[in-house]
Amino acid sequence: RAKIQVWLEWGESVQVIAPPGFGNSRFRRSLGGLYLNPKLLQTPDELLNAVKNSPERKLIVVDSLDQILESNYGVFFKYLKAVRDENRGNLAYVFLTSKLIGSGYLPLLGDLYEIISEHIENLPALEPAEYDLFGFSPTPKQLRDIQKLSGGIPALVKICALAMRDNTPLDPANNPKLKAQLEEMLSVSSDHPTYTNSKLVQDYMSLKPQPLSALETRLLDILVANKGTVVPKDQICQAVYPDVKNYAGVSD
Repeated sequence: RAKIQVWLEWGESVQVIAPPGFGNSRFRRSLGGLYLNPKLLQTPDELLNAVKNSPERKLIVVDSLDQILESNYGVFFKYLKAVRDENRGNLAYVFLTSKLIGSGYLPLLGDLYEIISEHIENLPALEPAEYDLFGFSPTPKQLRDIQKLSGGIPALVKICALAMRDNTPLDPANNPKLKAQLEEMLSVSSDHPTYTNSKLVQDYMSLKPQPLSALETRLLDILVANKGTVVPKDQICQAVYPDVKNYAGVSD
């Protein structure tokens, strides 16, 4: 967070990746500036007019950028670029998104893409001293357990603290709120670096069936289609490796 703040003071922009549960709102409130929420300003014109009518030219925070990556927002994107050009070195943008805005969006975003990509940071997890424990006073061991289970992800910190306070299970099968939170987080991103530090996330991911690769899917399809019969090797190779000439490198 301190690093992000330094960039903003230099008038540089940051794309901040914050999946559900990472305290997006809390972080956004700490920034100040002009806040643009596409969930409240629901049309491109409303977003455009909010920028035009505001005197704020130091910091503009655009929330949920990944939710408005559509061609009808093109004028809005061009205007953000123009405003930045007029206030270069002074105006910084923060683009909040639940997933990385990669180069595939360059045709849509145009010159704004370079600004969006000036700095890219994952919203960091909380340190134990930053936890909001909702009136719960954990023992040192309980605090360590919260840190290990949650990985410092704010939504999971809250769920852990309330479960310990109220003596309710921290098992997704018996804790609907925990299950819903994990499902929401993983539906957006399954590989956020902070997830490796959360035992709750790792345990839940280990129980979920992993999707088959394209190769595995083709193999399963041909075996199911020929259930009860022996499928010749050449037929399997033709179905599973259609692009491999003479099946070079394919062994028994």
